[in-house]
Amino acid sequence: MKTATLKKKAIEMIEGLPDQKLPSAVEYLEYLKGNYDSFDLNETVKEALYDLKLHKEGKLKLKTIDDLIDELKD
Repeated sequence: MKTATLKKKAIEMIEGLPDQKLPSAVEYLEYLKGNYDSFDLNETVKEALYDLKLHKEGKLKLKTIDDLIDELKD
């Protein structure tokens, strides 16, 4: 995919997010842009590992990418 197409898709996705989800999306985009202080990747990794542990124990059902996108749209 061309960069322009990716940017257009990203903009469309962000425009479709509910207001309460925008701060998280902006933080992550800042991180991707190189502003590593804006998004605590270590905390996100810790949360993901904890979720994986819960999943292995049968206490949590992991989301598919489609589920995650649907959650962001709500």
